[in-house]
Amino acid sequence: MSNNCWLPKCEYYDSSQPWTDYEDLLYSIFKTDFIDSYPEFEGKEIRIRFYPKENNKEEAFYHVTCQDYLKVGDRVPDFRRCERIRWVRAFIENYDCDTSKCTDCDGIKVWEKPYKNNQRIHLLFEEKRYIVVLERRDNYVLLITAFYIDHNHTLENKIKEYQRYKAESE
Repeated sequence: MSNNCWLPKCEYYDSSQPWTDYEDLLYSIFKTDFIDSYPEFEGKEIRIRFYPKENNKEEAFYHVTCQDYLKVGDRVPDFRRCERIRWVRAFIENYDCDTSKCTDCDGIKVWEKPYKNNQRIHLLFEEKRYIVVLERRDNYVLLITAFYIDHNHTLENKIKEYQRYKAESE
């Protein structure tokens, strides 16, 4: 799917450069997209989690660039998340894109799922194996996470969630 009309380029890590330079670049993109300005979803501003801060960077930054599969707070950079840092805002702003303008694109699959006392919104671009998760709040929408889906079974499970949601809402 090389002809996508809105998907930004990836920011690849050059291993000949210091990691801190790359991390600074990623953070500058994140800051521009979510701190200096606010995208909107369905007319509500997207907000982020600011705390706890680590290395003067907001928690939300680490949710879209790192993984913590063991849930112990020890986040490890995830290159596939990092490379796609520009995709997070693009997904939010283009979730309802006109697929007739793109080739080989079925668009973004959007569904909601309860989580505790809130509704989580999932934006899945199946062909690119990437998902952004948001959470509805009274006056805004909270960015929860975004990540590349490595495993086929995880992607299949997300597609099943979407299909169940569609079937229930018809």
